[in-house]
Amino acid sequence: MPDRDWRPKFHIQPPIGWLNDPNGSCCFGGKYHIYFQYSPDNPNGGDKYWGHYESSDLAHFQFIGSPLAPDKPFDKNGVYSGTAWDENGTLELYYTGNVKHKGDYDYINEGRGHNVIRVKTTDNRNYTEKELLLENKDYPSNLSCHVRDPKIFKVGDYYYMLLGARTRDSKGGLLFMKSKDRDNWETDCLFLPSGFGYMLECPDFFSLDRKNGKTGVISFCPQGIESEEFKYQNIYQSGYCLLSDDLVRDDKVSSDVLGKNITLSNFTEWDMGFDFYAPQVFEAMDKRKLIIGWAGLPDALYKNSKTVEKGWQHCMTLIRELTLSNGKIHQMPVKELEALRNKKIVDENFEAGGKAVLRGAAWDTKIEFSGDCELEIRLNEDLTLYEEDGNVRLKFLNNSGDGRDVRSIKNTKIKNARMIFDESILEIYLNDGEYVLTTRYYPEENLAMNLTINGRDSKVESYSMTEGIKY
Repeated sequence: MPDRDWRPKFHIQPPIGWLNDPNGSCCFGGKYHIYFQYSPDNPNGGDKYWGHYESSDLAHFQFIGSPLAPDKPFDKNGVYSGTAWDENGTLELYYTGNVKHKGDYDYINEGRGHNVIRVKTTDNRNYTEKELLLENKDYPSNLSCHVRDPKIFKVGDYYYMLLGARTRDSKGGLLFMKSKDRDNWETDCLFLPSGFGYMLECPDFFSLDRKNGKTGVISFCPQGIESEEFKYQNIYQSGYCLLSDDLVRDDKVSSDVLGKNITLSNFTEWDMGFDFYAPQVFEAMDKRKLIIGWAGLPDALYKNSKTVEKGWQHCMTLIRELTLSNGKIHQMPVKELEALRNKKIVDENFEAGGKAVLRGAAWDTKIEFSGDCELEIRLNEDLTLYEEDGNVRLKFLNNSGDGRDVRSIKNTKIKNARMIFDESILEIYLNDGEYVLTTRYYPEENLAMNLTINGRDSKVESYSMTEGIKY
């Protein structure tokens, strides 16, 4: 096998060390900014900083540095996840400052501090001193030490801060704080949905356009749901619930609306692959709603051994545009990604059993299918995407997934597919983004991969891709 570092060409990744949650994703000052959880000293993780990438076009990203470090008593054990708020030419970054006190603690109900911290910037280069806004004593008394990942939004005259929470008896919750000035906050609503496990991380609230208005969406990452064959297949989940009514009524978050809509039956997972967690939604310059996620998971049993050997681990997903269709959110890569297309490497019609050679270590391939027979798509002899008894499965045939095995989607038929491979990550978009499967993938041969399509005729269009990431 040729020696290579497995680095993606156009997925955001750490220059060295460890990356996880996207933070403070936003458009500000005419540029896009993706901050992220960053441990520069260890590819297996450690104390968290924030790293920062910047882009003018959503295709080319430049690493700027690490603007936030765990250097204060209220964040000494980690600059944890948070969000951005833009008002009057100033960008405010809110995050959780993690503190672990020394002693014989369980670090759930005792021994840990989760503090809301704010810094400000007007140029994404220079930042104000950190401000301590909230401590655990400011949250409802039935909550454990685990209250984190602030999201700021505004409705009417009030600002709201949405935090993920865990109660002292280990039930996951959503905590809404309220403020008129973003300096002084009070509890507005603590909602504890049934069946979502012991912790809800990385919450988000936003709206999407529909035919006659807008639909509110609450996204979060529950921990502690038992896995099933076709649902909750990863160790932790990431998904959303659509709201049928306005979240805020008479300047108060409605617990009735939350109770009606935040249910397991209304919970839809963002991504059905192996590697997706902690997404953030933000707005493009032209008001499109965009999402980016961590192409990884905490505590997963499968690995990324190839990149750890090179001193780094994890990357982000592509930035995706969100649209609402028939009561479900569809995701597709932003159109700006097409600026990285180099040359067309395949443009052919194939009969069932046809084989195409995808040349290059990074490519973008679209496939349209005809016919009704059960479908199978193979990449080399490494992995297969196939239909079986009305379901769809993505299965590794060897260890090119470094411990990843199979993921399944129930009651689905593949109409079209877009597969984007980038050195060591594969994103598969089915049926115009109705379903997405993201996985790390370490093929022995990645410079000329065989694409085989069995069961149906197909039209294949594929482009090689150029670099979009600079350090």
